Amino acid sequence: MIGEKVQGEELNRWLEGIAAFNATPGEGITRGVYTPEFQDARRYVKNVMIAMGLEVSEDCLGNIFGVYPGTDPDAAPVWTGSHIDTVPGGGKYDGLAGVFAGLEGVAAMIRAGVRPKRPISVNVYAGEEMSRFGVCCIGSRALSGRLSAADLKDHADPDGMRLYDKLKELGYNPDDFDQEFPLKTKVHGSLELHIEQNDKLEKAGVPVGVVTGICAPTNLRCRVTGVQSHAGGTSMTDRRDAYMAAAEMSLALERLAQTSASAYITATVGEMRLTPGAANVIPGRAEFSVDVRSVDGDDKTELVELWRDEVRAIAGRRDVDVDLTPLNDDAPLTCDPHFGDVIRDQADALNIPHMDLISGPYHDSLMLGDLMPAAMVFIPCKDGISHDRKEAIDLDDLVKGTAVLAESLYQIANE
Repeated sequence: MIGEKVQGEELNRWLEGIAAFNATPGEGITRGVYTPEFQDARRYVKNVMIAMGLEVSEDCLGNIFGVYPGTDPDAAPVWTGSHIDTVPGGGKYDGLAGVFAGLEGVAAMIRAGVRPKRPISVNVYAGEEMSRFGVCCIGSRALSGRLSAADLKDHADPDGMRLYDKLKELGYNPDDFDQEFPLKTKVHGSLELHIEQNDKLEKAGVPVGVVTGICAPTNLRCRVTGVQSHAGGTSMTDRRDAYMAAAEMSLALERLAQTSASAYITATVGEMRLTPGAANVIPGRAEFSVDVRSVDGDDKTELVELWRDEVRAIAGRRDVDVDLTPLNDDAPLTCDPHFGDVIRDQADALNIPHMDLISGPYHDSLMLGDLMPAAMVFIPCKDGISHDRKEAIDLDDLVKGTAVLAESLYQIANE
């Protein structure tokens, strides 16, 4: 079987090799999109692909495609892969495991001396993590049509550098955007391997998860404006405290998520900024981020609207002004049922235990699902920790997940 040809030593060597491209040695992996470390890591992956004999190309955003040709050159390809950028101080496996599992799956086919009917493309999608340009999933969002040429000039980093200008600086030629995006050619489907970023697989002692749905985020920015005044000179009854209003709004958001009947929904306030931010001053302004995710788009919309009503009521009671700015509203993905069945069948054939899961985090597959059938394979991560230097996996789990991925890719590529 192809899965028996998967080599853990090679997977580990690749993962350790790319970890060297890091802006924060000793403090986790920091590899932001379009940074020097990101550019070096791209060259590393392309060199691996070239050494394997894959046909390597890239587009004007820096998405990389390493193609293992099929026996039918006219057949729509099957895609796999993930991303190589990280959050600040992140781990070595988020995204990276999926890129190298895809490459090792193809390497296993080469060792087995088999070639499927359809080409298999191992892809590296540019900028999956939220970037300094205020947008995530840059490469896959463009492929799906959720990012436009105009967006490249609208998104800028805190120093005013536009995404468009950064791409020009790096030689990517963003003026070709409309010719390349959204994707103009048909793809048969996509399979992505990823670490779970939760602890359900680890607790169950199961090495492979079959993802049935991917939650999508709605993000908003909330600004609450009250009256800045002296912490001692203003009585509790006379205050128009922007922070306390924001805190009550945040707790209302938590309560709505906790009491939702949705199959999987989360609500997070991850950032709060107070003005003026002094210990003896009642804040006159509070700005905070809101992240609501669900596997069901209707449930997510309902929660956001219920929270809007609560925000207005709280603002009225506390005599503060509030402004809600929508940032994005992505649709969740139901993973392709047929691909899910293929993954389960191949895991069974390899005698590898598996279980179905919902993905709370989003992935490039969320965007790709607009274009093609898409599914995901999860492997456990220790204690469910991700986006942190403590992120860790058992190499044996990655080998098993890669074996399932390889067999599934081969089956789907022969359809």
